[in-house]
Amino acid sequence: MGYGITGNSSVSPYSTTGPLSRNPYIWGSTAAIGYLPQVVANPEMAWEKTGQLNLGLDFGFLNNRISGTVELYRSNTFDLLLPKTLPAVSGYVGKTENIGKTRNEGIEITLITDNIRKKNFRWTTEWSFYTNKEQIVELLNKDAEGKPLDMLANRWFIGHPIQVYYNYENAGIWGNSEEELAEMAKFNANGHKFYPGTIRVVDQKTVDTDKDGVNDAGDYRITGDDMVILGTNRPKWTGGLTNSFTYKAWELTSFMYARVGQMYFGGYPNSYGGVWPNGRVENDVWSRDNPKGYWPMPNSGSVENITAAMQYNNGTFIIVRNISLSYTVPPNWLTKIGLKRLSLTAQVLNPFIFGGEVVKWGLNPEDKTNWDIASSNTNPLGGMNNNTILVQSYVLGLKIGL
Repeated sequence: MGYGITGNSSVSPYSTTGPLSRNPYIWGSTAAIGYLPQVVANPEMAWEKTGQLNLGLDFGFLNNRISGTVELYRSNTFDLLLPKTLPAVSGYVGKTENIGKTRNEGIEITLITDNIRKKNFRWTTEWSFYTNKEQIVELLNKDAEGKPLDMLANRWFIGHPIQVYYNYENAGIWGNSEEELAEMAKFNANGHKFYPGTIRVVDQKTVDTDKDGVNDAGDYRITGDDMVILGTNRPKWTGGLTNSFTYKAWELTSFMYARVGQMYFGGYPNSYGGVWPNGRVENDVWSRDNPKGYWPMPNSGSVENITAAMQYNNGTFIIVRNISLSYTVPPNWLTKIGLKRLSLTAQVLNPFIFGGEVVKWGLNPEDKTNWDIASSNTNPLGGMNNNTILVQSYVLGLKIGL
């Protein structure tokens, strides 16, 4: 058990004073030198502080046939330092402030089991599990009663992680059935330009039709009110499983790993920026002959500004990392040829993987190059352009001891 408090400045040492930068200007017909504040001064800025409590337990039962560790933790961060978005008329993008409080809490478990222990055969298993919950507890903005309010401009929401994906919810592609055409007409009557083959998003419940205080219907308008928290790029939990089987001179091992609950942002549909016939993702494009196509049909005209809704992908995956089979030649066989040790190994890397869209497209879900959230927290940036495929490899090994 342990508790400690740490401090973090995490900003430039002179950012509180608003340092000046030297800039040339044209003054009449001659050049002049002026000075411009690099950042907005904030003399009230304080250190960010984090208090963390850790609890740990090591255990072993049945002569350590079952053993492991359990670790729990909770950390509370106060005076959190983050860039707060400022109005464009200020001339600055943002201002670093102590914006509020966050909390992280989680558990890590490791379990090792000696399942079978015989003279010539042994089977052991190692399990690992980790989960973490991050949430914003308090922000600068508060209502009249002192209750913390969300800061929408920064995409910060009470009870959610600092970095979240906030956008329209994907509802697929508009089709050309009578029912869909009738529904589409209601949106177009309000100024939209939907037609079969274009992206469709969820019209969130923003209208209270029966006046009971609960919104129960959409308004056939896609506006900022229809944007919701879609998820985060952090997994809900991760886990690993290792099995080892030993029979005389033979040993078979396998390792699998899972990361569940995260979301990736990236991959633009057809003409919107990256999924072309020669691209990294197969073009399953909607058409009248392919009404179940995943991507909207190619077009060059004006479209609704909702294309990003299709770029949020399920990043969950379970991968069998490796399977290895080895054989160690008995020592009494080696004395005749003057060797002390000889072992042969056959290994396959990444033989199986299961998961969401990222996996189905053949991309590597662990290569997060450009699959992340911008530092501004306002507009997620990312793409598949630099993402790699997952390579399956076969390896043969020979170890000789002289």
